Amino acid sequence: MGFYVHAKSMMTGIASSFWFIPLLMAMAGLALGNFFVFIDAFDALSYLREQSFYPRFGPEGARAVLTTIAGGMMTMASLVFSLTFVGLTQLSGQLGPRVLMMFMEDRATQLVLGAFVGVFLFALVVLGEVSELDDGFVPDLAVAATIVIATGAFGLVIYFVHHMALSIQADVIVADLGKRFAKTIRRVTARAEASDIASANRHLPQFEGFAGVPVPAPSSGYIRHIAYDQLLQILADNSLRLVIDLRVDDYVGEGMPMAHVEGPAPDIRALGRCFTLGARRDVLQEATYEARALIDIALRALSPGINDPNTAVAAIDHMSGALLPLVRSDGVPLVLFTKDGRAALKRPDLGLGHYLDLIVPALLPAMRSDTLATERLIELLILFDRVSRQDYQRKEITKWRKVMARDVDKHELPETMVAWLKDKASE
Repeated sequence: MGFYVHAKSMMTGIASSFWFIPLLMAMAGLALGNFFVFIDAFDALSYLREQSFYPRFGPEGARAVLTTIAGGMMTMASLVFSLTFVGLTQLSGQLGPRVLMMFMEDRATQLVLGAFVGVFLFALVVLGEVSELDDGFVPDLAVAATIVIATGAFGLVIYFVHHMALSIQADVIVADLGKRFAKTIRRVTARAEASDIASANRHLPQFEGFAGVPVPAPSSGYIRHIAYDQLLQILADNSLRLVIDLRVDDYVGEGMPMAHVEGPAPDIRALGRCFTLGARRDVLQEATYEARALIDIALRALSPGINDPNTAVAAIDHMSGALLPLVRSDGVPLVLFTKDGRAALKRPDLGLGHYLDLIVPALLPAMRSDTLATERLIELLILFDRVSRQDYQRKEITKWRKVMARDVDKHELPETMVAWLKDKASE
């Protein structure tokens, strides 16, 4: 399981890097350049070379063309870098640093950058084969191919400028992040539906008064992944019970307890290895990272310096839409069972209550001067209350609706608007 987590983390890092796809395309440019030069050297093409349509270049002309193309490709690559970092700077300031990872994963930017680097290396390979002698070897077909490929690459400039103009718009970024959040929530819901929620809830009283030995964190950092299957296997083999105190995305200091275990001679070190820690939050398990990113966008949009309530409303809308499958479900089990059916592991709530605890307290103070965002958050809670089928979910929703109704008195709004919002929250 440790290998799986590290492999997934590595793949996530590669996907969010600027270098991997451009590196592949650079290698492809080198290989393709050598391939065309190899074809040009074939004696079998002697018949084609005598035809009028076959391209012909002198050494000086070929070097001039290839040098111009190589220089132009590097200029375009510099333009891509410049526009990309301008976009990164703007996004980081207006929407928060967490959206940068999504922007860095943008395939279009990586492909355009890789295309320019690949054509540059293609031109260099062909240029190196042009003989300095007037009657020397000139890879005419490779030079012609360089012109054709470079023409297509220059067309990418128009596409890239259009793509950047769209991708740095707040609505587009919020929508893309909302899709990622919804996809992760659907995965969480699918895993939960494979469990017997009712049976899990019935076993909760077995963990009351639980007093176990702490499982300390081997180092400081954020919990990035919890290997539940591996934990359950250890618990089953040793007749242990475990209560996890923290969630994925929570910070833990070295030596602080991550869980408590009860049973005969538990292997604390083996249990600790089931928790993967890292220096930063990451998108490896659950959907907390995406939720925090949308919250950051809403908070910055509601700040006095930006004052863009429509973007905050869009973030709340996408959080609402993404969480609906979780609201309609029976929830996420708090108790997990070993293969022999024994209730062996209890974990914190990872269902709707967890995400409401993230969203509402974070947004509430920032919305005290904005009617639009306050109304939309109240409507989100009303929608969840109507859709939910579980009493414990409605209890969480009602809790936050009462908080919203009480907090409206602190809003810096006209009295009529305060009264309207309070009535709406109390419906």
